Amino acid sequence: MVQTRAQERSAAQGSKTQTKPKMADRPKTTSKQKVKEAEIREEQMTDVSVDETIGEKRKHDDAVKEEEQKKQGNDRKSDKEQQQQSNGLDAEEPPNKAPRTSESEEEDEETYTGVDEAAAAKIHKVIEEFGALPLKDEGVAEPLQATPETILAMVLDAMLKSTRISHSLAQKAVNTVIAAGYHDIKKLSQTTWDDRVEVLATGGYNRYREQTSTNLGALIEFVNGKYGGDLNNLYQKAGHHPCKVRELIKEVKGLGDLGTDIFFNNAQSVWRSLAPFIDARSLRTADDVGIGTDVDAIYKELQFDPVQMSKLANGLSTIRLEKKQGEVSEEE
Repeated sequence: MVQTRAQERSAAQGSKTQTKPKMADRPKTTSKQKVKEAEIREEQMTDVSVDETIGEKRKHDDAVKEEEQKKQGNDRKSDKEQQQQSNGLDAEEPPNKAPRTSESEEEDEETYTGVDEAAAAKIHKVIEEFGALPLKDEGVAEPLQATPETILAMVLDAMLKSTRISHSLAQKAVNTVIAAGYHDIKKLSQTTWDDRVEVLATGGYNRYREQTSTNLGALIEFVNGKYGGDLNNLYQKAGHHPCKVRELIKEVKGLGDLGTDIFFNNAQSVWRSLAPFIDARSLRTADDVGIGTDVDAIYKELQFDPVQMSKLANGLSTIRLEKKQGEVSEEE
């Protein structure tokens, strides 16, 4: 059957007007259900977040603890290396600890092995026959108290004895500057360069009098400018830590490593965290006479008394200077 054009158009329009089939209606979600679902999702996210936060915190705390342990280990290693360098030894020596407390001293008594009987006898012989208290016969009012005058006197003693000059002449110069009141920073601050040269010359310190006068001028600025007129403030700044004390005291012009060692020999009697200490040259003397080089074992024999340790260090120095090693090494 042949369709006319009019019929074709009518059929096409009819197909366009057919409605599309409807999709199945989805169940409607109420606002209460939406709120409930959001709360559930939020709780789930919170639980995960809390778990992650706790885990991260634990990891962070563990990392911090591990870092602190490493730092403490490095500090102890640094102390040991610097003490070995100061003592001039290649063999490992117990570190110069800081500061000692009653608890740490009790641990020391249990930990450290003491010296043998022969070495112990020699230690006491050195102290009894050659040992001397710090600043002995130098006219300091309180040589075993950490007064500003005592500490400054120890610095002057170390400065004058660390130059290339005879021990007897250096001792005479120390006695002279102490008699002039130079261990009082106020008195020293009032002096001129010429004043100091004259006092040093009176003490027989002729060869180095001008340079030393200049160094004393720098010492005035150091003590007053950096530590308020009291070198005990240096000890506080160092946290009583021997290696830090060494670093700071070496800033004194004209002191150097040798002068710092001499200062430590004496200062340990009043700044007790510096003990046990024996300067490198005296420690070699201790080894020569049969005492040995284990400063902690020696300190234990002296019942952890810093004054006795100072007397021993000075006694060993006297033996070395007077070449009397034989008088001790023959002790049985």
